[in-house]
Amino acid sequence: MNKRGELKKISTIIDDVFSQKHFRIGIDNLKVQEAWIKTMGENIQKYTYKVIYKKGILYVKLKSSVLKEELTFEKTKVIKLINEELGKEYLKDLVIS
Repeated sequence: MNKRGELKKISTIIDDVFSQKHFRIGIDNLKVQEAWIKTMGENIQKYTYKVIYKKGILYVKLKSSVLKEELTFEKTKVIKLINEELGKEYLKDLVIS
């Protein structure tokens, strides 16, 4: 811990702030949502109306029952693609409804 009045680099301060649990959870949620959009593309994004990431599980709500069925069959592949996009294993499961 630094003494009072001791200078810190701004990058260290930013890292300290964003490593706090509530910030990290929000940032992880945004990363996973962006990875969903990038991985699945614009066509699937048109049928997606809710994407939420919580504790290793990605919850996705779709407007199309046909697409829901198709993605359910490819669930393992989708999880793998998103984790590869993120460069880390964020997703353990995918819930499509």
